[in-house]
Amino acid sequence: MPIPDFQTIMLPFMQVTVSKLPMKELISFFVLVVGFLLIILSFFSIEPRKTDLRKLGLGSLMMLSVIGYFLWSVFAPPTSGEIEEETRDKPITVVATLKEKLDESIYAYDYPGWAIAKELAQCSSDVYLSPVEAEEVFKKRGYKSVASLNSSTLVGYVASLGDTSVIMFRGTNPSEIQDWFINLSNRSRKVDHGNVHAGFWTGYDSLHGQLAKVLEASKPKKVWITGHSLGGALAVVCAYRLSSMENLEIAGVMTFGQPKVGNPAFCKHMDDTLRGRMVHFVNESDLVPRVPPSFDHFGSLVWYKGGGIRRSQPPMLAMRSGPEGGGEALSEDEFVEIPEMTEEEFEQSKLDMQLPGNAQFTPDGEPLMQRRFSLIDDHDIAIYIDRLK
Repeated sequence: MPIPDFQTIMLPFMQVTVSKLPMKELISFFVLVVGFLLIILSFFSIEPRKTDLRKLGLGSLMMLSVIGYFLWSVFAPPTSGEIEEETRDKPITVVATLKEKLDESIYAYDYPGWAIAKELAQCSSDVYLSPVEAEEVFKKRGYKSVASLNSSTLVGYVASLGDTSVIMFRGTNPSEIQDWFINLSNRSRKVDHGNVHAGFWTGYDSLHGQLAKVLEASKPKKVWITGHSLGGALAVVCAYRLSSMENLEIAGVMTFGQPKVGNPAFCKHMDDTLRGRMVHFVNESDLVPRVPPSFDHFGSLVWYKGGGIRRSQPPMLAMRSGPEGGGEALSEDEFVEIPEMTEEEFEQSKLDMQLPGNAQFTPDGEPLMQRRFSLIDDHDIAIYIDRLK
């Protein structure tokens, strides 16, 4: 009987398996097939009715080896052998150390998944603690030194680790926000690069001397600035003073529920100076970021709205970016800004603040506000921290 053409037999198997099996399984498959063919060919001996024992033995050994390998693979303990990493798309949780967070570099118009944002939001909450409590909390989280800033009711801290410092400013306490909002004015002050809100400028100015001494002593190479509510406005003025008047390089500015601070000229100057390192977060219908109406925001807006995230348009129409980066181009109508408020609406809002409403309290029983609309629910720093998670 003629011996079958080996290439003719193997070609169909190769066409089916080469592109579909992983390398280990592919090799095992071919060993199994060759062993099977050797057993078959052992019966096609030159001498009639005589089996080629060498081919039979070799083929049987090859087949038994492959079968044994597969049995071992199936019944081996889970920790045995090489474990292949999952390559399918899935959420990836990255736990960063404090130093890794502080060392992060940001571009404000990227997908808002920065680890530093969570840290700065937490700092903007911790700044409401008393100096003793704040120092304990910051050092427990990994900061090596903590300096406090205070002037009348205004408070700030500088927490440092290595050559990096975080400057943070306290906002308006929930029990005080009603009075703060009612008394908020539109007064402006002229500076070298436009106009800024006079009250925010004066407030920060009362802390600047103390901050300058702290920075002179620590000489940080990298500075982050943050704050919530009024603290966010102070953070903006601080960023301007340090970057434009004292030529200090700012790693980034992130604010939460921050009111507007400057006129268009000031905002353009800060956009040019910080070059994509300013992010202001807004939660749902938080009213504070819409006031005062005669001023503007700058930097990148991250607006938590209706269960999603809305963004402001970058300086140049960019590509849609996600956690993995890249994507299709965004059209201009996909970008948003928080609604403008007119002077009339602003004055009406202040009147509404003075009307009685349903009392609301903290878990400890402290009164929050008496008001007609839900300002405090969307403005609380705890909500911002929760959103970032």
